[in-house]
Amino acid sequence: MREVTKFSLVLFLTLITMLSLASAQQYSMDISGLNSDEYNPGEKMTFKIILLKDGKQITQQTNYKISDALKKKEITGQTNSNQETTLKIEDDFSSGIWTITATYLDSTVKRTFLVSEESEVEFIIEGDELIIRNTGNVRYTKTIQIKIGTETNTYVQNIKPGEEKVLKLISADGKYNIEVTDGTTTTKKENVQLIGVGNVVGAIDKELVGYTGFAGAIDPKNLDDRVISLKKLPMSLIFVVAVGILAALVFIERKMSKRKN
Repeated sequence: MREVTKFSLVLFLTLITMLSLASAQQYSMDISGLNSDEYNPGEKMTFKIILLKDGKQITQQTNYKISDALKKKEITGQTNSNQETTLKIEDDFSSGIWTITATYLDSTVKRTFLVSEESEVEFIIEGDELIIRNTGNVRYTKTIQIKIGTETNTYVQNIKPGEEKVLKLISADGKYNIEVTDGTTTTKKENVQLIGVGNVVGAIDKELVGYTGFAGAIDPKNLDDRVISLKKLPMSLIFVVAVGILAALVFIERKMSKRKN
């Protein structure tokens, strides 16, 4: 009797296992339509989530998630199975391997695709400031040339995608034609008014300059709070000190740029 009961129990468990397996395997998924080549930023990608039940295509709402290798950016959505879905590769999609994951109930499938590198930069001259904006999807590390009048200086850059750097343009007091180029992208602007700083010509990282002006100048509203008034100092000494500080800042900026590179 015990043997019969044991046999029945084994048979019952076997049937349950077979039914579970059959239920789990009745759906099969895949993702088709992805390019084997790289996608370029701005390009559209088209894919289709294939869903089969018992070997036949069915139409059901499925979920998908698209993410980069470091999972810093994720895009989620829903689409019907066995129908094409189009998605734009945005300019801020980082270059490299991306993964698209499709799910329906307990079924999941993953496929990968590549996004190409695109180095793009925008130079904007506003007043006496130069804005270097990285509009590409890779770190901007090119060396740029800044020509102020007849003087040209080079600066090594290291700007993350989507970020920007602001440089303060300096020269002797006057108006200048300014040209900025990295060999590919060039921006020019004429008659730009710059503040006089002696013989120093170039650009300083704005982060190295105080919020009120060059070399962290003190807020004019608080002039009376200083221990030593500028009025008591010879103007020639103030001018020499200002030029020296600006020259030191230019030197520091160039050193920092080279180290970052």
